[in-house]
Amino acid sequence: MKRTLFLLAAAAVFVASAEVKPWHTKSETTPNLRALVPAVPDASWTTNWWMGRHEAKMKEVRAGGAPIVFLGDSITHFWENSGRAVWDRYFASGRYRAINLGFSGDRTEHVLWRIAHGELDGYQAKAVVLMLGTNNSGHFPLDKETPEDTIVGMKAVIMAIREKQPQAKIVLCAIFPRGRDSNDACRRRNAAVNKELIKFIDGRNVFWVDFTDRFLTPDGFLPAGVMPDRLHPGAYGYEVWASEVLPYLDWALDPAPKGLMPNRFPAFIDKANFAAEGPDTVIPVSAFPNGNWWGTRCAEKCAEIAAHTNGFYDMVFVGDSITHRWERPGGGGEKVWAELLKTYSILNLGYGGDRTEHVLWRLENGELEGYKTKLFMLMIGTNNGGKAEPVAEGVKRCVATLRRKHPEAKVLLLPIFPRGATAKDHMRQRNDAVNKIIKGCADGKDVLWLDFNDRFLDKDGNMLPGLMFKDNLHPDHAGYLVWRDAVLPVFRQIVGK
Repeated sequence: MKRTLFLLAAAAVFVASAEVKPWHTKSETTPNLRALVPAVPDASWTTNWWMGRHEAKMKEVRAGGAPIVFLGDSITHFWENSGRAVWDRYFASGRYRAINLGFSGDRTEHVLWRIAHGELDGYQAKAVVLMLGTNNSGHFPLDKETPEDTIVGMKAVIMAIREKQPQAKIVLCAIFPRGRDSNDACRRRNAAVNKELIKFIDGRNVFWVDFTDRFLTPDGFLPAGVMPDRLHPGAYGYEVWASEVLPYLDWALDPAPKGLMPNRFPAFIDKANFAAEGPDTVIPVSAFPNGNWWGTRCAEKCAEIAAHTNGFYDMVFVGDSITHRWERPGGGGEKVWAELLKTYSILNLGYGGDRTEHVLWRLENGELEGYKTKLFMLMIGTNNGGKAEPVAEGVKRCVATLRRKHPEAKVLLLPIFPRGATAKDHMRQRNDAVNKIIKGCADGKDVLWLDFNDRFLDKDGNMLPGLMFKDNLHPDHAGYLVWRDAVLPVFRQIVGK
């Protein structure tokens, strides 16, 4: 009873202070206590299987628990169903040796009951992956349970986890999209909840992971091939989920080297620091330890800068794999790169797989220090998912960071290269939309815009043969020749060679 009163009081304080602006127009809503009072499901459900699963999970807990905990509802539960192969490959054994505390149909109050009755007792987890809330939106009509109700319930769950497992990092996942499209009522309620859940992160104990865009087409459609019932992921969805949370789990298990995990807290306090639709594109985030090569390349590039004798580069190339492959063996651009180096001193800051947030992390963590240059060439954004506007905001932030840290240098801003075989490719269309926005960054003086994308395409917008690898994303040798020929006049003008 004492604990329940504590949760109620804390939730009341939260509700009074939070500026909750749900999508619906109801003027006054009172959070439903159902969402934050520990409870078991209805009697028939409990008798049939729910309590039996709880007892089975308690046996795992009493046997020593696990370093990694997945906590939630049926979407978590189904790691044992549609996600079984992915779970066995990544989480069932080895260093993760995870426990699945997902129960089909659970709402926040049911998870609170399970936490209160021992499922997080007697062991010390390193991380708790929490994805919960869709059943709070899906089991009752809006007038019986609003987004605010789900929010306070989630707040209570996070508080309970922190109380039981204070040493564990909480990886808070955005509630997955549901329904065919963005008009689905439950999808809209969950989106309203997600906007508030972001505020629970602190960059130290609670981290936010939102990869919902990876389940959707650009227009917000949720394919049955991704979620057969438009609620529970298929095997592909669980593969996506694993790939997104693994860097956080690796860091939780082995937090060295310190400082490489993203600290997003300051950016969320300063609301001016990100676009409303997609904050992750403009918040510096490291990709370590997403494959140890990324951290290794960071170290190598900082060492390369430190060893550079005169502290000056003619040019610095910044971007993702398309830039990386100028110098990467077998990448397509190495011969053209070797020719450029006969005339220019160039630092290549391209990293395969990078998105705008990864570039921003690197620019803020050493890769712009210790030298001066005349020109930065920037192309980034093709690896970002989601809508054009937040990706463009990330590109703009990269430009602003380069100008802030190197006011002596010009920035040559390139559009994202065309991708896909035809103009109908959805990522081509998204990138074209990004390009239309970021073109406005150029002032013709300090930031220069150079668009030569048409040189990769025929009159119908089809990719010209021989310029790209088979992925229709990365230039081949001939593609890098096109790139070189387009930018050389700017190099000669700015650098003077």
